[in-house]
This record gives sequence, structure tokens and C-alpha cells, in this order.
Amino acid sequence: MTGNMHKRPWLAAVLAIVMPGLGHVYLRSWFRALLWFWMVVLSAVLFVPEELIDGADSIGDALALSSELPLEAQLALFAVIAFSAGDAYWQANRTRQRAEGYRCPHCGHEIDDPLAFDFCHWCTEPLPDARADAEESAPTSR
Repeated sequence: MTGNMHKRPWLAAVLAIVMPGLGHVYLRSWFRALLWFWMVVLSAVLFVPEELIDGADSIGDALALSSELPLEAQLALFAVIAFSAGDAYWQANRTRQRAEGYRCPHCGHEIDDPLAFDFCHWCTEPLPDARADAEESAPTSR
């Protein structure tokens, strides 16, 4: 996971817009990549009429027929693509923040262990949310 800290969140989001799951492949989040890919396939199977799929001989034909998609199919595919891009951006951003460590919201200095004290050891301001933030950003073991 240390290699992910240099990944660009905006690039992960753009790749996920091109193909849901591709942004997660860039982040090396294999399970999420597979999940988002299958969400697109499931949305297509559930919402795209079979006659549109059968009428497309190539990818170019499929793109030309995309204007004939019913509104619910367009909305479903748009939602999956948007949520995939948002999730890829969030994943890359969260990994980057986790690598940077926890910072004091008052002075900006990095705090080694926010669970050890309820105040910043640099500026002595209280850290009311330090425990919640540290627990959220703590890596989970699998």
C-alpha cells in the first residue's frame, strides 16, 4: 500500500470515468476494480434492452446506439460511472492522507500518535476529534 501514496486522485477518477474499475486497477485495489466492473455489467444486463445489444456488431455500433438507450438505462449507467469515479478519487485521497499522517488542525504540525494525548504537543490546543480521526484513518488488517 506504500506505492499508492503517490497515486494521483484526479487520474484515478478520470480512469474510472473511461471504464468503471479502471481507476481502482490504477490504485491496485483489485477487489473494488472487479466490483465496479461487474456493477456496469449488471446495470447493462438489467437496463439495456436486448434488441439494442443484438443490433450492435462492434463497439462503434454500440456507441452509436447509446443515444437510443432508455432514460433509466442512461441514469443507471451514469450513476455507476459517477460513483466509481468518486470512489476511486476518495480511495486515492484517503491513501495519500494516511501516508502523510495526522496533522493538528490549529498549527498544522504532524502529530505522531493522536491517541496518546487530547492536545497538540506543539501548540497545546485541544484535539477534540483526534481519536475519531485516528481510528478512521488506521489501516485495517485483512
